[in-house]
Formats: sequence, structure tokens, C-alpha cells
Amino acid sequence: MNRTLPVCGNRGNPPISRIRPFFALLAAVFGLIAAPVPALAQESLRFDSLDADIADGKPTGIEARLYKPAGSGPFPAIVAMHGCSGRDWTDGRMSSLYRDWAARLTGLGFVVLFPDSFKPRGVEEVCTRQPQPVTPFRQRPRDAHGALAWLAAQPYVRADRVFLIGWSHGGSTVLNSLDAGSRAPPRAPGNLAFRAAIAFYPGCLSPSRRRDWTAAAPLLILIGELDDWTPAAPCEALASRARGAGQPVELVTYPGAYHSFDAVQGQLRQRTDVGSKPGGSVTLGPEPVAREDARRRVAAFLLQHAGP
Repeated sequence: MNRTLPVCGNRGNPPISRIRPFFALLAAVFGLIAAPVPALAQESLRFDSLDADIADGKPTGIEARLYKPAGSGPFPAIVAMHGCSGRDWTDGRMSSLYRDWAARLTGLGFVVLFPDSFKPRGVEEVCTRQPQPVTPFRQRPRDAHGALAWLAAQPYVRADRVFLIGWSHGGSTVLNSLDAGSRAPPRAPGNLAFRAAIAFYPGCLSPSRRRDWTAAAPLLILIGELDDWTPAAPCEALASRARGAGQPVELVTYPGAYHSFDAVQGQLRQRTDVGSKPGGSVTLGPEPVAREDARRRVAAFLLQHAGP
């Protein structure tokens, strides 16, 4: 049975009804994906980043929030990497976007781990800073692989079914963490590897310029066609070249959508303090049609690659 999702073009995303019969089981899941998200129990923990090689020989202790489905498992799991604003609001609560996704992903039967790459390093945010003190190509892939190693050691996690998801700065972290051609050594020990990965509106410019960038696992990129913070064109170039080389990279671009199109609060707005953009101005905010389609695609992609 062909269990591959259709590769999407730049416009016009195929309806979910075109997905192969393997995904018939998703019919019930889609009700969950569209439903309001309830409060979710969480656990705070710490694990070591694999950054000892760039941190004077001592790994950074990363604080993370863990969310688990009901039951004893073992479950597939997800490492979820936040964006440049950080994981939490100023009141200490995790951002509404990440809380929403945590509930939806655990509802699909996944353990979800949200590391905080910033506060353990004395940083609140990096959106306004240039150069950035914590980057998606240096520290954060080491955090992602440290999280993979920690999850794989838990008795309630299937070590061969750990996925990686990231948003914006975290999406760029996904691209670097998955890069088999990377010269950095952030990999988890042994034969541990991410099963597959999803990058929401990542910065694709640097990877698209590297001829040796190689996806070490299936990758789904979701991005707004109008994104003026992390533009879609470099992601289109990256995905096109990767697919031409036989790599399992899928790209979905959403017409009418900007950065943070899957936000659950707020409205379309201008931000004028972005350090990486000339003039600092970008557009961001929710686009409901894109958000709902992304929720369906994420569920289908994860369940496809999680397997039986």
C-alpha cells in the first residue's frame, strides 16, 4: 500500500479526502484536531544539551515541559522547538500556540517535550537581537538531539518513533538538526535518530545555499506564501533540490498566509523590531484556513510515519 502523502505544489492543497485508505483512521482524529483544546497536565524536567563541545566542556542543563497521553505506553514522541520569542509568556505560562499544539499532539497519542533553549542560557528572546546569542545552527540542534536522547531513555517512549517539530527559529533548528551534511557534531549517541520532522515557517535561505544540505529523515515544511519574515522562495528552492536528489522533503505553501499563520490568538499585525530584517518590519498573525489545513496535515504526516 502506498503510504506516501501527495507532494504539494505551491498553490492548491489537495483535500484530505484524497489521502490513501491508510488514513481512514484519521476521520475520528480530525474531530479532535478541530475541537477546542482542554487544559493539559504538564511536568517540568531537565536534561543535558549535547553542547559540551561549545560550552567549555560542560553541557547546558535544559528545562523542558513534558506532556503525556493517558496510559502507560510506550508511545511515539515529539521534540517541539519554540520560536525566537521563547517558549513562555512573561507570566510563566507556555505560549498559547504551543499549549494548543501540545494538547492536539498528545490527543493523537504522542508524548510531547517542549525544551526551553533560551532561559537556561540567560536569554529571554532573540527576535530583536542581531547577532543572536543562541542560534538555530549552533546551540539549538544540540538541544534537540539532547531531548531525543532523553526521550529515548524513558520506558513510556518508543525510542525509534521520536519526531521533531519546530516553529520559525525552531523550524530553522529542525532544518539544521535534520541535516545529514552538517559539519557540526550535535547527534544523539548510538543509533538514535529522528523518525521524521515538521518545520513551520523556517528560515530556509542558508540551507538553500548549501549544496550539501541533506535531509536525514522525511521532512514536511509548512509556510505562508506571503511570509515576509522567513520567505517561502528559499524553502521552495530547498525542497525542489532535495526532491530532485530523491530526498523525502514535502513543502506546502499557503496562499494569503503570513508568518505565524497557525496562531490561535490575536490578528494580523506588523512587528517593527525584528533584528534580522532591514527596517525591522514583518507581518504575522493567524490565517484560519491555513491553520486548519496545517492541523490536518500534521496529524496525517505524524501518523503515517509513526506506523503501526
